[in-house]
Amino acid sequence: MLCMLASVLASGQVQQPNNNNQNVRQFWPYQNRNIQNRLVPNRSGQFSPTEYWKQQKAFFTEKAGLTEDEADKFFPLYNELQQKKRDLNREVRRMSYQDNQTEDQARKTLDVIAETNLKIAQLEKDYLEKFKEVLPASKILKVQNAEDQFNSQILKDIQQSRGHQFQQGPQQRPQQPQLNYSRHNR
Repeated sequence: MLCMLASVLASGQVQQPNNNNQNVRQFWPYQNRNIQNRLVPNRSGQFSPTEYWKQQKAFFTEKAGLTEDEADKFFPLYNELQQKKRDLNREVRRMSYQDNQTEDQARKTLDVIAETNLKIAQLEKDYLEKFKEVLPASKILKVQNAEDQFNSQILKDIQQSRGHQFQQGPQQRPQQPQLNYSRHNR
C-alpha cells in the first residue's frame, strides 16, 4: 500500500531520500505528536519524497517505540523493501494501462499482474524474516499499525486538500423502494 501511495504522490518518480536537498519544506508536518497535522506541500506545491520519508520515520519510530539503534537497523531494510515493491508496481501499472490490447494480450497482462502480486507477497514475507532479526515481533506489529495510520492520514489529508470530505460514522445508503412479494398482489 505504501509503495502505491508514494508512487502516486510522486507521479511514479519516487527516489530514495537524498539528505542533500536543502530547499525542502515539510510535506506532512508530523512532529512527534498525535496525528493532528494536515498535508502541507512544499512551496512549489510538489511532493517531497525526502520529507515524506523523514516524517514517516519519525511517526513509525514514535508509534512503535523504536530505539535509535532499532530504527537505524530497521529503516534501511524497510526502505529497500519499499523500493523493490515500487519497482514491481511501476511495471504492473505500465502494462495495465496499455490501450488497444487484444484479448490475448490482456490475458497475458492479467497473468503478469497476478505473478507480480505473488512476487510482492513473497518479498514481504522474506523481509518480515529480516525485520525479525532486528526488531521484536511486537514492535514489527506496531510498525505495521503505524504504517496503516500514517497512510490513512496522508490519504485523508490529500482528499481534504482537494475538497473531498470524509463522512464520520457509517454511511447511509439511499432509501430503496420496498418490494412486496406477498401472494396477495398477484
